[in-house]
Amino acid sequence: MVRSCEVLRLFPSLYRLKASKSATVSERLTGDRVSWRWIREPMGRTTNELDALLELIASVSLDSNNLDSWRWGLSSDGTFTVKKLSTLVDVQLLGPIINVKETRNNLVPKKVKIFIWRALKKKIPVRLELDKRGIDLHSVRCPLCDDDLESVDHSVIFCNRVYDIWNRVYNWWNLGNVPTSSLEELLNIDQTNQGSKQGRMILQAICWTCAYLVWKNRKSLIFQNKAWNSPVSLNEIQVKSFEWNSNRAKGRNFDWQTWIRNPSIYLL
Repeated sequence: MVRSCEVLRLFPSLYRLKASKSATVSERLTGDRVSWRWIREPMGRTTNELDALLELIASVSLDSNNLDSWRWGLSSDGTFTVKKLSTLVDVQLLGPIINVKETRNNLVPKKVKIFIWRALKKKIPVRLELDKRGIDLHSVRCPLCDDDLESVDHSVIFCNRVYDIWNRVYNWWNLGNVPTSSLEELLNIDQTNQGSKQGRMILQAICWTCAYLVWKNRKSLIFQNKAWNSPVSLNEIQVKSFEWNSNRAKGRNFDWQTWIRNPSIYLL
């Protein structure tokens, strides 16, 4: 809509023909129609301004029985809520079509789910991906081990320092060897037949927490020169995963000592 201060600039001839310059919209409404009151009827070039004004307000619905109110244009009912805005932000970040298996685990915060989605789509800023996008780097090798190119899979799993943490996590849960075929196999562990459905979701939440904190600690080492300490990283994974699971897993009671000493019981 046009603001009142712009009417004179856009429609100067019509403005001069108004019988009352201070009339309100409601005073000019008769039912759902506008009753124009002119000093004289518009003629000549003034009719061009009237046509432009009528075209401008053609899509506006006026109702003298209701007070003016704000409507949110991104909602069908015109009501703004934080939840609706959050959904729209998710669509912009994750895209309108999302693999449900990649983001359905609600035992971790949204920031972890977003990271997992980005990792599976190869959208985290590792050196190999940055090089593919034309960013000039002095090296594309892993800054932690220098044994291989810094790909997404290497930085999240196969780097020697990272793989040591995954081994510690798998030993903690008595799961045997860490899957080494792909990042997808490791992070979609809920698709296996091990344990109950909720147990698999808990285990997947552990893996997602591990991947997220590995990446976070990796960045701290590279950009803040912090020390890489596998036992400390494992402890952080244990604490965060316990906090997130115990707050989000409905109908399950988590005990800290059991979580540390015999967590596989939660797979049942």
